[in-house]
Amino acid sequence: MKLNKLLAWFGALSCLLALQLSADTVYLVRHAEKQDDSKDPPLSECGRARAQALADYFANIPLAAVYATPYQRTRQTAAAVAEHKQLPVNNYDPRQPEQLQQLLLKHTQPVLVVGHSNTVPQLVSLLSGIDMAALTEQEYSLLYQLQLGEQSSVTLKRQAFICQQASGS
Repeated sequence: MKLNKLLAWFGALSCLLALQLSADTVYLVRHAEKQDDSKDPPLSECGRARAQALADYFANIPLAAVYATPYQRTRQTAAAVAEHKQLPVNNYDPRQPEQLQQLLLKHTQPVLVVGHSNTVPQLVSLLSGIDMAALTEQEYSLLYQLQLGEQSSVTLKRQAFICQQASGS
């Protein structure tokens, strides 16, 4: 009888551990400041500095993968982190968030996703089930940290980086 209880306890513990191993962290951030409002602008000077500050933030955080949309501003933001981690920047289609969700759920280590003001809150909501407020066109400093699992959670962090550039890029 005690052996049955012990086996049941170990079975429950192994299920709990399996859940914890499959649940992990996804970081989402909007691309850094862009040079202009053209269709596919590169990062501004301030944006390049913010991207480097983001790479510094992730210096001691292990990442399994880095994802970005195929636009210059997202790829350049992601590249600063990816280069430091010696990882490629993987493309994803911002119009196909469910495909990205399937890719992210395969990872068991933290992942960084760089998106846009209109897609990052949408992705956070899709992944966590928690509604997020939209980002303004001027908002570049929020970093979303999602803990995925049975009870997902979202932590919003404001990046410490402040652009010293005089213009409003």
